[in-house]
Amino acid sequence: MRRIEKTAWILMVCGILGGFFAGYMTHQILTHEEHFALTLPSYQKILVTQVIDGDTITVEGGIRVRLIGIDAPERGERCYEEAKKHLEELILHKEVYLEKDVTDKDKYGRYLRYVWLGGKLVNAEMVWSGYAVAKTYPPDTKYQHIIAQAEQDAINRRAGCLWSQAETPTETPTIIPTPTTLQTPTPQIQTPAATPEVISFLDAGKYVGQVKTVEGTIVRTYKCTKCRHKVIFLNFHDPYEGYFRAIIWEEDWNKFPFAPEIYYKGKKVRVTGKIELYKGAPEIVVREPSQIEVVEGEKV
Repeated sequence: MRRIEKTAWILMVCGILGGFFAGYMTHQILTHEEHFALTLPSYQKILVTQVIDGDTITVEGGIRVRLIGIDAPERGERCYEEAKKHLEELILHKEVYLEKDVTDKDKYGRYLRYVWLGGKLVNAEMVWSGYAVAKTYPPDTKYQHIIAQAEQDAINRRAGCLWSQAETPTETPTIIPTPTTLQTPTPQIQTPAATPEVISFLDAGKYVGQVKTVEGTIVRTYKCTKCRHKVIFLNFHDPYEGYFRAIIWEEDWNKFPFAPEIYYKGKKVRVTGKIELYKGAPEIVVREPSQIEVVEGEKV
């Protein structure tokens, strides 16, 4: 009997100690998360332990951080490895400062932060070097003007993996006019062209055969180089079947001073042109860069 009582007593004590230890460990984990969130609103100096891709990192404690204001190629996309390697060269195993804007986390649970190293904004550095594109995430726009300028500089310099392979625009030949006899021109009254109505991409199917300006966010892009007729697809919905899209045929690619499938991805745009129906889905064929106006970037 005494042996049974002693065994029961030992089991009870072990249970109490085990519960206390488990509770203590849970408290430590929660405290670390809470501490991380509470100390970031201004600046937090922290060690980078892993680079996931060109815009996402892991810092000490296993916390995942998404760089604000930029978008880098995903796994399987062109320039993914180059972008990841460049970010590793910049900040891996180094202490950086993280700065919060307005939003604390994204829908995937990643902390949204600006990353600073040696007085440089790493977010802008990735774009300026040609390994990521500018992408606005309202309301987190504190340094978006810097990042946007970095993107324009990268395009002009054809920097990095993203822009070094862009086709060089074909130069327009200079035409020397032949002198002719001067004639007094007949005055003509010019009627200003009507500005096409702006519609949502969801309503594009209602205006087939009409010239409209279609607004929406390009959520996916695809450059088909193995198609019989090479083409770039700018899709406004995922899945894309049955929804509006813009297409750019190969003969028009060299009119763009950048890679359309990279530059427009994730950005809110307005596409102007005649809406046609192809296999039950509305589309506009883009022949000139002037047909696409970037309104702003959005999360996708």
